[in-house]
Amino acid sequence: MPPFVIAHRGDSAHRPENTLAAFASALEVGAVIAELDVQLTRDGHVVVIHDPTVDRTTNGVGRVPEMTLAEVRALSAGFPSRFSDAYAGERVPLLAEVLGLLEGRSKVMIEMKHDSVTDDAEGGLEARTIAEVRRAGATDEVALISFDRRALLRCRRLAPEMARGHLFHRAGVEEVLAGTREIGSSLALPEKDMLSEELADRCREAGLRLATWVVDDPAELAVLGRFGLYGVASNRPGALIEALQEGA
Repeated sequence: MPPFVIAHRGDSAHRPENTLAAFASALEVGAVIAELDVQLTRDGHVVVIHDPTVDRTTNGVGRVPEMTLAEVRALSAGFPSRFSDAYAGERVPLLAEVLGLLEGRSKVMIEMKHDSVTDDAEGGLEARTIAEVRRAGATDEVALISFDRRALLRCRRLAPEMARGHLFHRAGVEEVLAGTREIGSSLALPEKDMLSEELADRCREAGLRLATWVVDDPAELAVLGRFGLYGVASNRPGALIEALQEGA
C-alpha cells in the first residue's frame, strides 16, 4: 500500500504555511491528512503557527507566548517575504478555525511546539489543545504529535483516547522504539535522514507504523518506498499524490 501524503503546514509550497489558504489548497489537491503546528498566546488561545515568533511568516515582530490573540490576529500571515502581498488578507488562524475547515475532509496531525510547553500541566498548551479538539468533536480525527516527550506523556494522561505520534531528529533506533512505546503510541515519526533498513525492520517487528518528513521530490519518495512507510509529510502534497496515482 502506498504511503499517505501528509500536507506539511498545508500546501505550504504554494500558499502561506499554516493558514486557512494553505489548508484549503491541500484539500483541493487531494490530501487526506494535514499537519499543523500550534503555539499558545499570552492570553491562552491556541493558534496555528510554526515559530515561537511571528517575525518570519507575518508582517509583524514579537514572540507568540508574549502576545495576545488580538495582537497576533492584527498581523497579516501572508508570508510577505515569499508571497509578497498576494495573501495579505490571511491571518494566523485559531486551531478551532482549522479544525472547522478540515472537519469531515481530512485527518489532522497537530504538532505541539516545544517553545510553548511549560510547567503548567493542567492549563498549558497540551490541555488547551485537547480541549479545542474535544470542543470540535474531532477526537477520532486528530493525532497529537511532538518532539517533546513531556508533552506527549501529558497528552497520554489527559486524553488517552486520542492518537499520539513521536517526532524524532537524530535519534538512534532504540530511542525511537523506546520513546514511541513510552507515550503509548503506534506511530513513529523520524526525520527522513534517520531512515534505515534496521529502523524499518524493528518498527515492523514492534507493530509500529513509520512516517517521515519532509519529502517534496517524487523521485526521493520512490527511493524511500523500500522502507514501507505509512505516511510522508510534504510541502508539495499535490505533486506527491499525483506521482503515487500515476505509479498505482
